[in-house]
Amino acid sequence: MDNKYIILSDISYGNHERQKLDIFIPKKTKSDLGIILFIHGGGWSQGDKSAHHADCRHFCELGYICATMNYRFVSEEVSIYDELDDITSALKAIKAKCAGLGSDINRLILSGGSAGGHLSLMYAYTRKDESPVAPVAACVYCPPVSFTSADFLQGISAELDEWKYGLLSDCCGFKITKESFLNKAEQEALSKISPEEYVSADCVPTAVFHGRHDDLVPIEHTHKFIGLLTELRVKNDLLIFENSGHLLDKDPETDKQAKEIIKEYCKTYL
Repeated sequence: MDNKYIILSDISYGNHERQKLDIFIPKKTKSDLGIILFIHGGGWSQGDKSAHHADCRHFCELGYICATMNYRFVSEEVSIYDELDDITSALKAIKAKCAGLGSDINRLILSGGSAGGHLSLMYAYTRKDESPVAPVAACVYCPPVSFTSADFLQGISAELDEWKYGLLSDCCGFKITKESFLNKAEQEALSKISPEEYVSADCVPTAVFHGRHDDLVPIEHTHKFIGLLTELRVKNDLLIFENSGHLLDKDPETDKQAKEIIKEYCKTYL
């Protein structure tokens, strides 16, 4: 427990060992209507909710309820669709826990980096109508937005091709190989887990932060994605970390700017 906020740790939202979350609740909240949910990265197959504890503390100290969650890793039995189901289950648990403490949560900003950014976009764009808490915005770092392009994961060595296409197979639940990647069925399976395929005029306001030298998620993908949002007049912001790669670790001042953008989204939409 901190003087400014209460931390509820390792709340279970399912029976799997990975289905746990943490909630940070300020003692003096700006509003009891909204929450920021941070989803960790790690290629959909590794990582931990603790990666976003600093973010939760930062925004909790500004008066916003925050949460960060673990989710099941992709495998032959678990796909990205199952991870999206985990977000729904986590939100149900968060809403119930907050209700028990007197806060009626009904607005949601999703945030995360890399795979967590991707899951945030996919959830905000495709699960909006079924979410226990209504997504009102997404603020994401270096998110993969298209899986159908051959330059996705471009920085992965050719020696790791088997791993790369195995990961893509697990993500979409459809067998993908280097040789079959461009086939129609495989491309359709990959497009279904690509956020850019779901861009419409109904998308929530979206902020994207991306490294100029990202060698895993091409910045060109993000520019195209932002262009689609702009064409459809969806509120969006793009912030480039000029000296950074995928980890966004070379531009501390830009990182502060990103947090300011998230803060403005919170003020506007929460």
